[in-house]
Amino acid sequence: MAVCKVLSRIAKRGPNTHGGLIVFIDEMGKMLEGAAYEGTDIFFFQELAEITSRSNNRLIVVGILHQAFEEYANRLSREVRDEWAKVQGRFIDLPINVGLDEQLELLGRAIESHQESRNRTGLFKEVAALAHHKQSPEMLQECWPLHPIVACLLGPISRRSFGQNQRSIFGFLNSTEPYGFQDFLRTSTECDLYSPELLWDYLRVNLEPSIMASSDGHRWAMAVDALERCHGSGADEIQIRLLKTIGLVDLFRERSGLVPSLELLDLALCDCEALDIQHALNQLKVASLVIHRKFSDGFSIYEGSDFDIRQAMDEAYGETDRIDNVRLSALAGLQPVIAKRHYYETGALRWFDMTVVPLRDLEDVTSKLEPRTGSIGTFCLALPTPGDSTEAVERIVDSAVRRTESGAVVVGIPTRSTWAILTLARDLLALEHVRDNTLELRGDRVGRREVEDNIADLQCRIEFELERALENALWRGNEIEAQRLDPARLNSIVSDFADDQYYKAPKLNNELLNRIKPSSNAIAGQNSLLRHMALYEGEPRLGIEGFPAEGGLFASLLEATRLYSQIGDSWRIVDPTSWKDDPHNLAPS
Repeated sequence: MAVCKVLSRIAKRGPNTHGGLIVFIDEMGKMLEGAAYEGTDIFFFQELAEITSRSNNRLIVVGILHQAFEEYANRLSREVRDEWAKVQGRFIDLPINVGLDEQLELLGRAIESHQESRNRTGLFKEVAALAHHKQSPEMLQECWPLHPIVACLLGPISRRSFGQNQRSIFGFLNSTEPYGFQDFLRTSTECDLYSPELLWDYLRVNLEPSIMASSDGHRWAMAVDALERCHGSGADEIQIRLLKTIGLVDLFRERSGLVPSLELLDLALCDCEALDIQHALNQLKVASLVIHRKFSDGFSIYEGSDFDIRQAMDEAYGETDRIDNVRLSALAGLQPVIAKRHYYETGALRWFDMTVVPLRDLEDVTSKLEPRTGSIGTFCLALPTPGDSTEAVERIVDSAVRRTESGAVVVGIPTRSTWAILTLARDLLALEHVRDNTLELRGDRVGRREVEDNIADLQCRIEFELERALENALWRGNEIEAQRLDPARLNSIVSDFADDQYYKAPKLNNELLNRIKPSSNAIAGQNSLLRHMALYEGEPRLGIEGFPAEGGLFASLLEATRLYSQIGDSWRIVDPTSWKDDPHNLAPS
């Protein structure tokens, strides 16, 4: 690559006078995000690593990231993440983690309060004493009105795969989302603390999809399942609060230094009596929702599942079929493109279907494509794969367009890489196979939740990628040059095509009958109108009084079109061929 060659050439200059070249890539994560979401080439970094390793230490490249390298690919398919792992292996990770003390100091400086927290001094000291990392009570007190347990948890949470270190901390402090810190400040009193159960609610409402897609997803799913079973059993408020606190502290105990012991739980629910807390814990243990671990002297969510979703997906890959256009279109949830202008002018609802097709199947699909009932054509979004060259793409599209001489098929090719869609769809098929064919899941509520949440996450990611592909696609048809088409232009194309194909069709603005399958009420009104036409010709409005269904049909089909007109002193059904003008296109041409 040109950039790599230039860097290598600069590094080799002046071997006797210069030590070499050091390159700092600030915000390298933005480049990785571009590679993940815009389809740019990740192998640039592989080439960069290779020329660096061959430079005899004269070229050093330092990339600055907010997350680990692989976390920028966590929304991609399994195959793509494996390729990213190979590239990452050519770099040396030098994690620079801010210590918990520094994060607490950061929190304390960020929160300014004119209220006194001295009446809670004992709480801060006791939590600090229980933390394995021996936090400073003064630092915890500076974080008021955050409960000291919450203050200890925010740092570890921000460093998980679904967080962004200090950005996540400030995002939480400024969050106006439900259960966020700003929401708490608006509704709290001077004596309230932002408690661990509020932090649980904040994570669940705002970050649960990201947590479920991370390495913490299995343990989070167990905690959520336990909480739902607890709700279902009619548990009291103390039990609910205890479960949320245990689930949260236990999930992040490795980094926070806190263990959900009885002493810590008493401090978390400092507004409750110790006997009530002990009684609630006993009830949770009897219900097999929590267990007490003697070696850590702490409570944990009862592990009722040992299902390994990653292993199950690996085994399912060989059992799933290749993704097809019908399945892709169903995943996309694409809506037909309506001929809006044509509908307004003629009263007839006509449309183009919107479908997604792998490029390799485009010619075969378009040659067999038959529009569904009511559809007059199809927009085909063709998805190339990484191995498809520009010449091959153009050849396949030209061939597919030529096969549809009527112009009823318009083919779109995304201008950005879409390889992630097909690989994500393959992951989705594997997960659905796991859900439908794994006997182990039938008795495993936690495993089923984890699978369903991952399926929902994949579906959202596929829909997002397909929307982006549609936005930047170049569309081509028999009479359409390659161009981007916004929704209004797509509607215009369908209307133009409908006008050309159905120029002899009558223009009848009646939604009851001018449709593919009239309703039973519309059919009844039609029969009543026909009866009036046969029996009451000559009478005003065919003898119809008021506005029943047949009255509306008469007004739009006979009166507005002048088919039933007054000739002299009588009313008659008129032959439209006798008119000089025919705005409703009723006379055959």
